[in-house]
Amino acid sequence: MSPAMISDRLAQAPRADIPGRLWFVRFNGAGEAEPGTAEDFENIGAPREGFLWLHMDLADVRTRPLLARIAALSEDARDSLCDPVDHQHLEYSEGMVSGALLDYERDLGGPTSRTDYVRFAAGASFFISARRLPMDSVEAAHIAINRGARLTSPIDLFEMLTDALIDGLARKAAELGAAFDRVEDRIIDQRGRQARPALSAARRDAVRLARQISGLSSTVARLETIEEEVDEQRDNDLRDAAARLVQHAAALTQDVTSLQERARLLQDELNAILSLETNDRLYALTVTTMLLLPATFVTGYFGMNTKNLLFAEDENGTFYATILCVLASATALFLMRRWGLAGAPEIEDQRPAAPERRDRPADRSF
Repeated sequence: MSPAMISDRLAQAPRADIPGRLWFVRFNGAGEAEPGTAEDFENIGAPREGFLWLHMDLADVRTRPLLARIAALSEDARDSLCDPVDHQHLEYSEGMVSGALLDYERDLGGPTSRTDYVRFAAGASFFISARRLPMDSVEAAHIAINRGARLTSPIDLFEMLTDALIDGLARKAAELGAAFDRVEDRIIDQRGRQARPALSAARRDAVRLARQISGLSSTVARLETIEEEVDEQRDNDLRDAAARLVQHAAALTQDVTSLQERARLLQDELNAILSLETNDRLYALTVTTMLLLPATFVTGYFGMNTKNLLFAEDENGTFYATILCVLASATALFLMRRWGLAGAPEIEDQRPAAPERRDRPADRSF
């Protein structure tokens, strides 16, 4: 079976009775996925074998009224799906998990550098997600399901989505590591000024990535401390899934922390190289100024509009003045070298070392 056929296995034609739907999937008791029906949509929230996954497009103005019609959603769940959001959060109440997680947008070429929120609400027998633009984690989970991945509960789907999100962040971290490698190569090749913009961009991306991972880890960790309700087994499953996700995110947090530390070291090294370059240029400028200062004084002296100026009436006055300028600069150079301000670097003593002295054995007479 071709990849195109696999990716279209769960495709459905637009339905007038479910406006704003991107896909609607039904999982049976064995975890196998198949397209959902209108009857399944009407029974969202009812006890059933398996569960339903409804994915909605928030860019469609009909989506919010449709979500408001789903009686199985609590008020907090509707707010998580529809209201504007500016931070990652998870809520667990009335046996329902809802929230929003920050993820990277996805286009035909793969994940982009733009981010947005994936919103979701999960009950005992359904999982409803919504987004404005295609998101990397949701698309990755959908592709995996199309290829035969089996899920037996909404908690498994939540874990798959979050794992896909963390994997996407890990790929971003690997890309940042490669970017730091290129910056380090430029620094070693004495191309510090060329590396400066790339390092600044990579450090900015590393800070954003660290902030995103830290927020995700702390948000998911809240599910480890939920209080037990009626469905104790489901609560235990949710806590176990949260513990695995936190462990996965913690490993990535260490990698990003190492990247940030590496970025600081590269920044310090780059600043040191740029400071050395600046000092060398200032040194050359200072030496040049000191060499020309006496000659400038001489030319300024002979440029005065006063009577009886030296060499003013002499036919060789210009020549004499030029000689004075050269002598003044030569004197300045001599004094600078004498004082060590413009001297050549000291050369280590190249005299051969004295041969090692070996004590001759004393003559012994018997």
